Amino acid sequence: MSRKPDAMDLLAMARPAALDRGSRLSADDLLAMAQAEPPRESSRLRRARPRRWALWAPLATAAIVALVFVLVTRLASPPAVLDPPRANQELFDLADRIDRLPATGGAYWREVRIDGTPLAGGGYTLTVSGRSETWVPRDPADPVLRLAWRREAARPATAADERAWRAAGAPDRVKGHCENKGPCPSVPVADEPQDCRYTMGVDPTGTYPDATVSTFTMADLAAIPTDPDKLIERLRAYHAIWNARGFTQPFETFLPTTANLLGMPLSPAQRAALIRVLAALPTTRVVGTVTDPLGRRGISVDLGGEGGSLVYSGKPRKELPVSYRLILDPTTGATLAHVSYAARTALGATKGQVMGYQARGPESGWTGKPASPPKGCKRTGSVQ
Repeated sequence: MSRKPDAMDLLAMARPAALDRGSRLSADDLLAMAQAEPPRESSRLRRARPRRWALWAPLATAAIVALVFVLVTRLASPPAVLDPPRANQELFDLADRIDRLPATGGAYWREVRIDGTPLAGGGYTLTVSGRSETWVPRDPADPVLRLAWRREAARPATAADERAWRAAGAPDRVKGHCENKGPCPSVPVADEPQDCRYTMGVDPTGTYPDATVSTFTMADLAAIPTDPDKLIERLRAYHAIWNARGFTQPFETFLPTTANLLGMPLSPAQRAALIRVLAALPTTRVVGTVTDPLGRRGISVDLGGEGGSLVYSGKPRKELPVSYRLILDPTTGATLAHVSYAARTALGATKGQVMGYQARGPESGWTGKPASPPKGCKRTGSVQ
């Protein structure tokens, strides 16, 4: 005796061929079966069995449709899950880019430093700049070369300042800034600092001249880890050295200082690791893309360290609070400049105005041996 399949039978028959290779029924077949008339039975049997198929057919149809929908949904590709952007994503992206750069090298690491401060007066603003260089050998048996230009140079800060300077007669010297009463030296208006002096000699200790993070040799710098976790452990060791010198501060306060390593002879992978560590600090904030004091595009970063102040006069004491930013090269991750900005409008300065900078010259980096003696420089006992 045959009977119309009930809902459970239909669900069993709706299994896809992949799951039940013996089933050749499609969803359309099952739907037709659910809505078809039941086979004829004897009148006695029809009277003995109530007609329930009319109630079950719509439910079975709905069940089949739902099942097919579920199967199609599960077989479809899941939607892409987009990770929300991390804080300081620009720095993590920068680290990813430079991590793949090849390491470079040379006989010497050349570090060119250009300092600048604004000097206002006479209705215009000049930028007073100085220059110094250090050539550090990879081999400590080679001599260290230090150069300094003793006479600073002043130039109009902007095109508008240059017009005002020319309207004032284009003076060739301007009065410098003095904190206390007394005579102030004048500064020549010139394109470049003048009066170059140099020293050259072997440093038996092989110590790298920048000790703001720790005391390094070139070999020490080459051994800095490229793994961020191992790097943090190394930075803790540097912090312990600082504390032993008497500069007691928490490790979290010390960490922003380690950004100074980005201006030292590190490999791209080492810089990438340090940038990742700095980017993960809660105090770090990417300010945006800016133009540095030498006209180069860079990424401005606020590391959240304590600000400082510029002293305008000693008696009475006048100070202007400033904040600091680090500007990084978007191609290499190396330092372009450290820049200080007025933290508020006061003493003739406008909030956000550049109040000083230390920029790395474009000549900085690995190079060959320097000329000896340097062209245009005079040898002296000290360039300090």
